[in-house]
Amino acid sequence: MSQKKNIEKLWCELILMENINDRRALIHNDVKIKNPKYQILAKDDPYRFFELLGGDESEINSNNWAFKYTYEDYIEENDIEYDHKEADGWNLEEKSIEHANDTGHWYVTGTCMIESPNNIKLEFEFDYCDGLLDKIIGTPYNVKEHGNHGILF
Repeated sequence: MSQKKNIEKLWCELILMENINDRRALIHNDVKIKNPKYQILAKDDPYRFFELLGGDESEINSNNWAFKYTYEDYIEENDIEYDHKEADGWNLEEKSIEHANDTGHWYVTGTCMIESPNNIKLEFEFDYCDGLLDKIIGTPYNVKEHGNHGILF
């Protein structure tokens, strides 16, 4: 069977499950196994996958991430000489957030946790561009990679 036909067969399997909690439980269990069967669907069309599990964009919680702004970035940007005392007192988190606010330049992501009975939680991570939802960058299959895009503020 070709990969395209296999993907369509898997989509059909999920669509035919009328009970959303059963569908969520199936994916919750699939995420835990060594060779997950439905992971290919999350890669093929993550937004369709999100919707099929009952995901709702209105439940996305956004996060702002400041890019790391080091002392070295500061001296290069301002064309000044290195000062050991100032470098030692550099607060990376504080200065990064301050720089993000001053420049209006930071990264925005969002997370949505789809929950069902029996402690089932399926997390998705979203990328924003110019204030609009752009794409899904994380699914329940790669939760360990979610977040950590800089300094959260």
